[in-house]
Amino acid sequence: MNLNTTLRLPRSFICGSALAACAVLSGSLQAAEPDYEHHHDRFVCTNETLKGIYGFVLTGMRPTGPGTPQVAVVGTALTTFHGDGTLDQFDNINVNSPAVPLQPDRPGTGTYSLNSDCSGTMTLTAGGVTLALSIVVVDQGREIRTAVMTPNVIVTSNGRKIE
Repeated sequence: MNLNTTLRLPRSFICGSALAACAVLSGSLQAAEPDYEHHHDRFVCTNETLKGIYGFVLTGMRPTGPGTPQVAVVGTALTTFHGDGTLDQFDNINVNSPAVPLQPDRPGTGTYSLNSDCSGTMTLTAGGVTLALSIVVVDQGREIRTAVMTPNVIVTSNGRKIE
């Protein structure tokens, strides 16, 4: 058997094979790309996205008073969003300090504003303190993530709509 023999294929076979290979490769590359056609179908938020009662769990750090060190804080809140940019809530916050007594079912009120990309801001006044929060709404309005931006606290929370 002579290994130096050159295999001669018809030019039409080579061209057809090359076109078939290109078609297979382009199809597999196209399938690997994200589906860009559905970007216009993304969920768009408005203040009406948040309407109903949400249960929150929160955790973080806060001072017990002006000029005091940060201590751990945990808690829960039951917040009613009215769909018009206003909210009411009751919270139960436990601060790791005897200087801050537990206030069960502490009432609060506030406002919120959502952008179309579901990010937004919220203010909450409870116990004589007003907090400014950054919020993100996820899962088409079923969940909310928050981070307190002011005053000098490090607190985050996650809330889920009660259905």
